[in-house]
Amino acid sequence: MKHKLAQLIDIPMDAWSEHSIQTDHGFVSVMVKRSATQYTAFINECPHQGRRMDYAENAFLETPEKQVVCPAHGATFDPESGVCLAGPCAGQSLKKLITSMDDNALYVAFE
Repeated sequence: MKHKLAQLIDIPMDAWSEHSIQTDHGFVSVMVKRSATQYTAFINECPHQGRRMDYAENAFLETPEKQVVCPAHGATFDPESGVCLAGPCAGQSLKKLITSMDDNALYVAFE
């Protein structure tokens, strides 16, 4: 089942942003990044201890190489696959969502 995440115009270019969706199991926080050609979305939760990846509203840490950083323990994640490259959850992964567009909106579905 796909869920409407946001209007495309509300997703900033080349930056992570947070959006919440209502599912059958309650609200889920989603982190999404828009590039010139694609949208990448993950559940906004580090696999190490389940903490959110944003440290403030729509504020995410990145390395100079654009890896996403967990603010709690410094784990770094590949921005495309979500695989933890270094830190306490090395080898684990963020939960990637399937993205699609329709009617100027971004939709996500759970894999």
